[in-house]
This record gives sequence, structure tokens and C-alpha cells, in this order.
Amino acid sequence: MNTFKRLAARGTLFGASPWITTSIFLIPVVVGLLGTWLPAFGWLPAIDSRRFSLAPWQQLFAYPGADSAIVKTLVTGLGASALALLITLLILIGLYPSKIFNQIERSLAPLLSMPHAAFAIGLGLLIMPSGWLVRLLATFTEALSTPPLWTTFQDAQGISLIFALALKEIPFLLFMSLAVLPTLKAKQTLALAGSLGHSKRYAWTWLLLPRLYKQIKLPFYAVVAYSLTVVDIAMIAGPTTPPTLAVLVNQWFYNPDFQYRMVGAAGATLLLLINVVTLLVLHLSEKPLEKLRTAMLNKGAHHRKRFHWETPAAIVASLSLIGLYIASILQILFWSFASRWRYPDLLPEHFSLRSWGRIFNRIEEPFFCSFWLAVLSAFIALVLTILMLENEVRIKQRKPGFDAQRSVLIVYLPLLIPQIAFLFGFQVFLIQTRLDANFYSLLWSHCVFVIPYVFLTLSGPYRKFDQRYSVAAVTLCSCPAKSFWKVKFQILLRPILYAFATGFSVSIAQYLPTLFVGAGKFSTITTEAVAMTSGSDRRLIAVMALWQQILPLIIFLLATLVPSLLFKNRKAMQQSSI
Repeated sequence: MNTFKRLAARGTLFGASPWITTSIFLIPVVVGLLGTWLPAFGWLPAIDSRRFSLAPWQQLFAYPGADSAIVKTLVTGLGASALALLITLLILIGLYPSKIFNQIERSLAPLLSMPHAAFAIGLGLLIMPSGWLVRLLATFTEALSTPPLWTTFQDAQGISLIFALALKEIPFLLFMSLAVLPTLKAKQTLALAGSLGHSKRYAWTWLLLPRLYKQIKLPFYAVVAYSLTVVDIAMIAGPTTPPTLAVLVNQWFYNPDFQYRMVGAAGATLLLLINVVTLLVLHLSEKPLEKLRTAMLNKGAHHRKRFHWETPAAIVASLSLIGLYIASILQILFWSFASRWRYPDLLPEHFSLRSWGRIFNRIEEPFFCSFWLAVLSAFIALVLTILMLENEVRIKQRKPGFDAQRSVLIVYLPLLIPQIAFLFGFQVFLIQTRLDANFYSLLWSHCVFVIPYVFLTLSGPYRKFDQRYSVAAVTLCSCPAKSFWKVKFQILLRPILYAFATGFSVSIAQYLPTLFVGAGKFSTITTEAVAMTSGSDRRLIAVMALWQQILPLIIFLLATLVPSLLFKNRKAMQQSSI
């Protein structure tokens, strides 16, 4: 309490904002982890289990398919993360900087706006044995007159899950890389290496990539943590017999036998351990790789100018990525309006609104719940982020040597800890405090995951803002608040709206928080879409997936159009700051 009084005396809300934000993060994470760890070792008074034991762990490892689920988790999680990082680096090496890369940069916003579940559903409809790709092949060969007996989706090896996760994370890693490339002076480094006779491959491999990786290490760790513990995409695109460990844990939590709650808690704790060990191994491998790089440079490793195979490979990868996103959206769109679509026709024979009519009767509650959760969580996250960043500005004015990057680790905490590892414990805490199945508790759980993405989206442009504009404005009007709204807010309006749109999209995509904290009382478009994937009606699945995509896309379009309309007579303000 004394801390808050001290902060209030200094600068009130700005000084308190980091504490408020940290509390939003830490309370659910800390009580959630404790509420998961205790049942993992047999302590769950709610079902009259008050003795510590290793029985839940014994049941976990004795469960049929548990060992295979662990292996699939490691293979799919690490495989997807590595593939996403490699393709991201390939695109950067082959195309940055270029006009093609500028086009890719402009397409990142709509790619990022597409929720994971909607993309997985569209990709499934695209690559399944009767999907568009096979239909396209069938037009050139008579051997595919009937759908082949291939397992191209939800395969036992998890290849389709690796593919779906990697494709969804590449735009995120590219976006994070773009935020730090100017600070690395990448263009100048490439130009200097070229003037010395070295290839782009040399400049990237030995000069830029090691520095770039240090800057995007936390985003990459977040990708690894998400890929190892994802539930919704694993339910849609992953193997089923057995599934990955995260899906298996989710099944245990919702098993009618309450004893499996403790097995699920043990499984969630095991997922956390796998995640921590994986990230620790990645961290410890940095120094040996750095020494290897130094040794190879000392031996004279170099690349003279030669054919850049990375450029055509990067073009193919980029076109394939964007093409798959567009094809997935079109596949969802056609299925949502299809009345009859026989194999191997490329387009439906008849179009109908019948599926939309059937969904319309059940979409109202999930639609408004999703919308208000997304709007409120994104707004709260945006306000807290701006307050935190403004607090950084004030601290820098008093302490010029202040390192703002230290706050990033705390912001990343909810992204590095698996959702399923603490949401069950947080649910137990809410039940005990009689706050479960409450809209405000559900909003709180969404804010935990929305704030990091809003902060990461806005922090780069905000920190690059030239404070001399604010100083000049305060000098003219002698009112800091007025100078903020009239000058700084106007200049940063575009990245602020993009940050809001990003937070809105992240909230729409949340599955586990709604499932656990909502306690079945609240349903969103995402929970409904994932639930429908267990059915067989592709039309209804497509309609719900399209609804899930429409909302974020509209907000991103508004975030792009509003500044363009407001500043149509100000050319400098038309340029994107994000």
C-alpha cells in the first residue's frame, strides 16, 4: 500500500501502471500454478482428496498412449517451431530489403488477423483427401476419380499439425523481426558487406542472424511454448489416437470421473516441465553456438558473390504462404455457401444460404460475447500499455541510462508458461472465491493473454517516437495532457489502432481461457468453431470459421482506413508507423 502511495505522490497512474499490469499477470499465473501443482500431488479437497501422493503421476504414465502423446508433443512442437524459424530466416535472407518484401510486409496484418482455429479449419478443408488441392490434381489425372485413401490431415505422425502451426507462426516471427531490423542497421550492414565483395548469405549468416536471434529470442520462445502446449489447433489438425499431451490433459480435466482432475493436473505440470527444459536447452545452446561461430570466422569463413538460391527459394516460400492463406479463406467461403459440392468438382454445383440460416439461430450469444470480450480486453490492454510506455518516457527523462527492455520479460511471462499449466488452478481459485462463471473473471483471463501482444505491437513505434515533438507542444500549450492528445496520440494513431486490432484478434482466438474460466456459461465463436470440428457437416464448420475470421478482419480494416481518412490531406501522416 505504501508503494502505491509513493507512486501516487510522484506521477499517480503512470507510476502505478507497471504494478497494475504485473498484478494482472502474476495473480492468475501464481495462484493457477499452485492450484495445479497441489492436485498433481494428490491434494484436491474439492473431491475429498487431502493426502499428498504420487498416484496421479503413476496413473498418468500408466495411461494407454501417454508415452506416445509425449513423443508427439515434442515432435510436433519442436518441428513446427524450427520450421517456422527457418522459413522466416529464409524469407529475410532472400528478400530483405526489396520491393517484394515490402509487399509481404503489407500483407502481414491480414495474415496475423486470422485466428489459429479458423486457419486450421480452412487448411484442413484445403488439404484433406477430398479438398481443393486433391480436386485440382484430379482434373489432370484419371487416377483420382475418387478421393484417395490418404491421411493428409490429422495424420498419426502429426505432420499436418506441424504444417499448420508453422504456417501460422511465420507471420508473427516476421512481424517481430521487422520491429528490430532497423535497430540492427540491417540495410547498412548488407550494403557494406556487398561493397567488400561478400554475398548477402555471408552478411546474414555471420553478421546479422546472431544479433537478430538475440532480439527475437523471446518471441521465438513464445512460439516454442505455444507449439508444445496448443490445444485448439491440435484438436483440429493434430493426431487423435492418441492426441498430443495437451489435448490428452484437456480430456482428463473434463473426464466425468473426478479422479482424472488430478491426473490432468499432473499432465499439465509435466507439460510445464517439458516446456521449461526445452527453453532451458535452447538458452544453454546459445554459448556453444556463439563459440562455434567465432571459431569459424577466425578460420576465414566467407561467401563470395555467387548465385543466390535463397532469393528464388524465399519467393516460392512467400508465395506459397500467402497462397495457402488465401486458398484457406476461399475454401471456407465456398463451403459456407455450398449447397451441393461433389468430388472432383472444383466449385460447388449450387450455392445456398441455408447453412448461414442454421447458424444464425445459435450465433447471437457467442457473437456478442466474443465481441465484447475482445473490445474490452483490447481497450484495457491498450490503456495499460500506453500508461506503461509513458511511464518509461518519464523514467528515461530522470534516468537517461534506463533500460526499457527489462520490462519485456515480465510481459512475455503468460506467453512462455503453457495456458493449460495454470488455467485449471486459476479456475479452482475462482470457484473457491465464488468468482467462477463470471464475465469479469473471463475478461480478466483474456487480458492476461491480450496485454503481451498489444505491448509488443505498440512498444516499438512508441519507443521510436521523437520526444522533441512533445517537448515543443508542451512549450506552446504548457499542458502535457493536451500535448499528448493533440500531437503524440495523433502521430501514433496508426500503430495504436493496429495494437488495438491485434489485441482484438488475440481475444477472439482464445479457447482455453473461455473453456476453463467461463465454466460452460459463456460460449464464444472460437469455442463453438472448435466444438463443431468434431462433427461431419463441413458447411456449418465453414460458416463458424468464417464468422471467427470476419470480426478481426473488420477491425484491422478499420485500423487501416481510419488514419487514412483522418489524415488524407497530410502526406507524412499517411505513412505506416508500424
